[in-house]
Amino acid sequence: MRTLILSALTVFLFSFSAKAQELNCQIDVIYPQIQGVNPAIFEQMENDIFEFMNNRKWTNEKFTIEERIECSMVLNITEARASSNTYRAELQVISSRPVYGSSYQSPVMNIRDINLTFDYFQNTQYNFNPDQFRNNLVSTLAFYAYMVIGFDFDTYSPKGGTPYFQQAQRIVQSAQVSNFEGWKAFEGDKNRYWLVEDILHRTFEPMRETMYTYHREGLDVLADNKMREGRQKIMNSLKNFEQVHRVKPLAYNTQQFFLAKSDEIVNLFTEADPPERNVVYEVVAKVDPGNLAKYDKMQKGK
Repeated sequence: MRTLILSALTVFLFSFSAKAQELNCQIDVIYPQIQGVNPAIFEQMENDIFEFMNNRKWTNEKFTIEERIECSMVLNITEARASSNTYRAELQVISSRPVYGSSYQSPVMNIRDINLTFDYFQNTQYNFNPDQFRNNLVSTLAFYAYMVIGFDFDTYSPKGGTPYFQQAQRIVQSAQVSNFEGWKAFEGDKNRYWLVEDILHRTFEPMRETMYTYHREGLDVLADNKMREGRQKIMNSLKNFEQVHRVKPLAYNTQQFFLAKSDEIVNLFTEADPPERNVVYEVVAKVDPGNLAKYDKMQKGK
C-alpha cells in the first residue's frame, strides 16, 4: 500500500528503476566526552552502523531509490571502556516522510534512547535474527529500523505498520534473556519495551488513526489548495489523543509524537481561524503540556 501511494506522488523530480532497501539512514557517531580512545574505532562504528541500517532488506516490500524512508541516527558515546570493548551511549532516532506535491519532509518519529550500553568489536560481521539476542547494539538498531518503518507505513494506510511493529516486538521478546537496559517492562515506562507494547495495544488505536488521517488525509491534500479541508482533518485527528490520554496520560508514544510534531502543528494553525486554533489548543494543551509555551504562541495567531 505504501509503495503504491508513494508511486503516485509527484514530490520527486526523477524516477529510478533500481530497487533499493527501505531506509536512507544518515548515521553520526559523536563522542565529545571521550578521551584516550582511538577515533578510528568510532569511525569504523559509524560505517558499520551505516551498512547495517542501509544495506539490509527489512521487509518484503519493493522500494525504489526515491521511495526510501528518510531517517537519521545520532549515537552519542558518553562512556567508553575500550579495554573491554564496552560503550554507553544515547541514541537519537528521527524519521520523516514526504508531503504530496511539495518538497517538505514531515517529521514522523523523534525518539531519544538514553539507556544504551553495548559491546563493539572492530572487523566483526554482525548477523541479525529477530528471535535470537546476540548483540545489544545490533538488536537496538534493528528494533528502531522496524519502528521507523512501522510508523512510516501507518502514515500511508490505516495501521499499515502492524507487521513491522510486530517484528520490533519479536526483538523485544528475544532480548528478555539479556541483562541490558531498555528491554523490560519493570525498568520504567519510557523504554523500547513500552514503545512497541503500547503502539500494538488497542488503547493506542486512536493514535494510529491519527497517524494516517493527519498525514494522508490532512497534509497530503494541502498542495491541492485544500488548506481548510486539510487543517480540518488534522484538527479532528488530534482529538484522538484525548481518548489515549484518558487511559494512559503522558504515555511515551504520545510524547514522542508531539516531540516530532509540535513545531509543525504550531506552523499549521498559527494562521488558522480562531475557532480552529481554539480547538487545537484545547487538545494539545491537555495531552502535551510539555510544549505549552509553543502552543501559547500559536494561540496568539498572526
